[in-house]
Amino acid sequence: MEKLGHVCGERIAEIAESRNEIWVLDGDLADSDGAEIFARRHRDRFVNAGIAEQAMVSVAAGLAACGLRPWVFSFSAFLCCRAYDQIRVCVSQTHLPVVLIGSHAGGLSNKNGKSHTILNDIALMATLPHVEVWAPADRDDAVFCIDQIDAARRAAYVRLPREPLPSIGGAAAKIRWLGKPCRLAIVSAGLSTHWAMAAAALLRDRGIEISVLHFCQIWPVDAAHVADLLSEVEQAFVLEDHYAAGGQASILLSLGLPLKIVSLAWPSDWSGQSGKPLDVLKLFQLDPAGIANRISAALGSSLFSALTPQLL
Repeated sequence: MEKLGHVCGERIAEIAESRNEIWVLDGDLADSDGAEIFARRHRDRFVNAGIAEQAMVSVAAGLAACGLRPWVFSFSAFLCCRAYDQIRVCVSQTHLPVVLIGSHAGGLSNKNGKSHTILNDIALMATLPHVEVWAPADRDDAVFCIDQIDAARRAAYVRLPREPLPSIGGAAAKIRWLGKPCRLAIVSAGLSTHWAMAAAALLRDRGIEISVLHFCQIWPVDAAHVADLLSEVEQAFVLEDHYAAGGQASILLSLGLPLKIVSLAWPSDWSGQSGKPLDVLKLFQLDPAGIANRISAALGSSLFSALTPQLL
C-alpha cells in the first residue's frame, strides 16, 4: 500500500538525477502530497510557494517559458479551484508543459472536510485545451503516468487520492481491461477502479459476469480505441469518484458509443464532509456492496434485494 503522491515525487526525483531542467513547486503541503521526496533530493530545484496557488502556477508557467520543466504539487481542490484562471491563461492557452499533481482528489477527504474535497476537477480540467487528465490507480500506473507525461512534454493534470493504494495487477497502460471483456462492464479510473474491482468480484460471486475497464488517462481519449475496447459490451456502468456531470461518463457519452452508459457517481447536491472513507462510501452506496446492489437493481435482478432492500 503506497500513497501515489509519494510514488510520483519519487519518480520525478529519479528523472531529475540526470535532467537539470526538472523543478518542483509545492503549495506548503509537501509532507502530504509527495513533493517532500523531491525536496530532500534536489533542494536547489524545489520551491515552497506557500499557500499561494495562483502565484505558484504563474511562476511554474514562467519557468516553463524559459525552457524548464516544472511539476506543481498541491491538493487537487486548491490547484483546480484557486489557481484555475492561471492554469487556463498561463498554461492551457500558452501550450506550456506545466504538470499539476493534485493529491486528495475526489470525495474522500477523511478528517479534512468539504473545503479539501473536489468533486468536479475532471470537468474543470478536461475542458481546458491542451491539458491531459490522468488518474493512476497504483504504483505501476503512477510511474507509467509520470513517464508518459514527461515524454510528451505537454501540460497535464494528475488526480490522486488521499489514501494509499495496493496494486491492481497487470501491466500499466493508458486504458486496459482488468479481466476478460464481456457483455457487462464497470468503467473506472484511479481510486474508483479499486471500488470497481471489489464490486465486480461480489457480482461474479452471485452469478453476474462483469469486467472492469480501467482508464489511467481520462482525457484526451482515442475514440476509435475506446470503441474497439468496448465492442463486446452492451452496458457500461461508469463508477466515478466525481460528479456525474462532466465526469468520465460524460466523456464516454460524447464519443457516441453504441451501448448503454450509466453513471454511478457522487450526488450533485453534496459537496463533501468529514468521515472515515468506508462510512462515507456506504452513505452514498459507493462501497462495494452498495455498487453491486445498484448494478444488480439496474439490470433488473433481485439477487441482492433480500440482503439490503433499503439500498434498492
